[in-house]
Amino acid sequence: MKKICLLFISFIISNSIMAQKIRQSSGVLTDEICDILRHAAMEKSREMNLDISFAIADADGLPRLFQRFGNALVLSTILVPAKAYTSAITQTPTGELRESVSDNRDLMGMNTCDRKITVVPGGYPLFVDGKIAGAIGVGGGTKDQDLQIAEYVVRKFQEAVYQ
Repeated sequence: MKKICLLFISFIISNSIMAQKIRQSSGVLTDEICDILRHAAMEKSREMNLDISFAIADADGLPRLFQRFGNALVLSTILVPAKAYTSAITQTPTGELRESVSDNRDLMGMNTCDRKITVVPGGYPLFVDGKIAGAIGVGGGTKDQDLQIAEYVVRKFQEAVYQ
């Protein structure tokens, strides 16, 4: 019986370590990558003469970074982390979710079950080799301005990861 318990404990520890290594190897959102993305958001927003808020979430939707540039709208400080969270957990740009959460659709009511979920455009998932690595959220401008900045940041992410 003692051998069986030791084998079972060894199995659990081994699987736990293996799962942690897999998780760490997919963790491309290092501090350096987050700083590259933050800088890209700042660069693009300044080019557009726009104060924004910017957030990065990991693959589980947990916060990695938040920055409010200049006098970005106070509302953006609430929406932007939610955009990153929503995009990470759904692996979908937030602007594409609106139709899915409406009446009689597959995700109907999803945005009413979790107060952090939003369908406001400006959240984009970040993928590496087809797997979710995290997400970003941009807000403070018009829908088109937010999307323009977000798409620029996603391009910078791809360049940084695949260089």
